[in-house]
Amino acid sequence: MSRIIFVTVGSTGFDQIISLVTSTPFLQLLISQGFAKLVVQYGKSRNSFIKMQNNFINEIEIIGYDYKPSLSEDMKIADLIISHAGSGSILEILRLYKPLIVVANENLMDNHQIELAIELQSKGYLVYSSISNLLETLKSFNYKNLIPFPQPNDTLFANILNEEMNVDI
Repeated sequence: MSRIIFVTVGSTGFDQIISLVTSTPFLQLLISQGFAKLVVQYGKSRNSFIKMQNNFINEIEIIGYDYKPSLSEDMKIADLIISHAGSGSILEILRLYKPLIVVANENLMDNHQIELAIELQSKGYLVYSSISNLLETLKSFNYKNLIPFPQPNDTLFANILNEEMNVDI
């Protein structure tokens, strides 16, 4: 069975990660790990994606697009996801119980995204990597060591309101 890897950068550009995941060494590593398809949501990094097309190798299918109304279908079919560090994307992926490597775009934010990724890594839900270490992270990545993300407690907020206001909701 062929494996699929999905890479998402969100709504902004992230040229560094697009250039890396479409580089020959990265593609060769994917092939050696049994991946047959790379799906890239490149956001505003279209030029980086197009520029790297000469690196594409016949043994792996590469598909790219800028935006879709929803990335859920690509996430659901993926065997591994590499994502930017946006909290919405991270939570959506973790709730799908997909193996996740998070790479923060250090050019975009103060450091709250890195803090979130490191905290979730410390709990065993994902692996955080810098751009410079992503190739090594993928080489040593063992999804079996990840802990499933807990389901949200839909009644917690209502219970707190009930307790604080002495009202049943």
